[in-house]
Amino acid sequence: MKILIAEDEYYARQRLIKIIRECDMEAELASAVENGREAVDFLEQNTDVDVVLTDIIMPRMNGLELAEYIHVNMPYIQVVIVSGYEEFDYARKAIEYEVKQYIIKPVKRELLLRVLRQLEEKQENFRREVEAGVLERLKKLPNGYTSSKQVLTKKELMQIHMPQAATMSGETPCRVFVIQLERTMNTRDAGILDKICAQKLDSRLAGTFFCQMNDEYVAAVRTEEDSEGSALFRDLEGILNYCHVQLETGVVAGMSRLFYGTANIYDAYKECLYAMNIRLMKGWNKIFEYQLPHGGNNYFLPRDDNALAGALQLSDAAKAAELVHGLLNKREMLESGDVNAYYDMILNILRSVNRYYRSLYNENEAMDCKVEIMFSRRYDLYVFKHPEELEEYLMDIIREICDQEQNSLKNGGNAIIRDILHYVEQNYQYDLSLQELAEKKYFMNSSYLSRLFKSAVGQTFSRYVIELRIKKARELLKDKTMKINDVAAQVGYNNTSHFIQSFKKLCGCTPEEYRNQL
Repeated sequence: MKILIAEDEYYARQRLIKIIRECDMEAELASAVENGREAVDFLEQNTDVDVVLTDIIMPRMNGLELAEYIHVNMPYIQVVIVSGYEEFDYARKAIEYEVKQYIIKPVKRELLLRVLRQLEEKQENFRREVEAGVLERLKKLPNGYTSSKQVLTKKELMQIHMPQAATMSGETPCRVFVIQLERTMNTRDAGILDKICAQKLDSRLAGTFFCQMNDEYVAAVRTEEDSEGSALFRDLEGILNYCHVQLETGVVAGMSRLFYGTANIYDAYKECLYAMNIRLMKGWNKIFEYQLPHGGNNYFLPRDDNALAGALQLSDAAKAAELVHGLLNKREMLESGDVNAYYDMILNILRSVNRYYRSLYNENEAMDCKVEIMFSRRYDLYVFKHPEELEEYLMDIIREICDQEQNSLKNGGNAIIRDILHYVEQNYQYDLSLQELAEKKYFMNSSYLSRLFKSAVGQTFSRYVIELRIKKARELLKDKTMKINDVAAQVGYNNTSHFIQSFKKLCGCTPEEYRNQL
């Protein structure tokens, strides 16, 4: 549960911070601001706040005005007023704006924690109800609405989409492989893969799954001995060669190590994704088998760090581009095929950029870069099909930082905004924070990125996310067998009443009324 504090009195604010940080709940302090205006600015960049604790009397925007703003624009956020005022008018307004609790100062630690626990319990109960309902719904949905992770981690879904794999005993030796095309995969492609895999693997094939959401084809194969991995490798070579010719596009496959039964099938799938990242070093039309990290191969030298830092200090994006290209194409690193060393190279480039970014805004506190940097080997590398795409991603960050120092604010269509829009499109059902993306993924001032986003898109980040969720909800409502609370959960709302309020505000009618008009 993420909590935002809005309190203008310093010591009162520090007390609230202390209570939250020292409590035994799973509560996280999102931020602590001095007035309602700062709270709104924060909320417009962060969609993952669950609770706002606010005083009433504050400069620029008071607590009731903040509560009204949240009620109208972000009804999924729960508001708790912490105030020294007991007047009826204040309480009446708080009720009107659906404030959850009204706590009188001085705040007693036990009372505040009891209120927060009640909100947390309510949230957790609803989450469990939603998960149960969504699972039932996912059982009936086609592949386009179901991710590989959902199928491989939920037995009920595996029984539907990969029934033979779901029945494997814990003693059955197996391997998983994942196939991806250089272009987007469609159902016809998946049908061809089904046919050739059935022919090549015969009774060893324990199940396949085409995931449109992830643009990948997943298969589980029984093997007699660990040595069978070499036989499977040869069969996969035949499958890839056939697909390369028939589908007229590049093909790549990642193969897991040996595992037993279905308990570790999702881990095996993740190994496949790790292995497939080697395509950025070795190219397409190949099979890559997962190998444990080698370790000890650091190709990013101190002189590389100094050279990149120097280019950034001069705002020389062209020189930085030349350096990044050289680092990602170090011959000995590419020849090694060590994707972990390649990943470490990317992290080191990002760390160097991050250090400069923090010095630019006088943020010198110590930090763990591996935690701060939002770049994972499994997910972020996997989205790049070619090294040129990865290189351009890194250069977009560097160019924006160079532009920031020159106080340049681009209008419309820059690549980082397009990347954010793509990220939101893929993750709109989860908690999203523009501030976290700004500081940990793109290494830029969050206020700058907020202005850049609004300039390019024409609305705030939080408003864009809300409108996208409602747009997705309208599409789902066309299926009249789908319950309203399932629609709410599917598009990222953990509270159905808040979903209905947001929907009505944007569409002028409730979800049920909208469905009846179809």
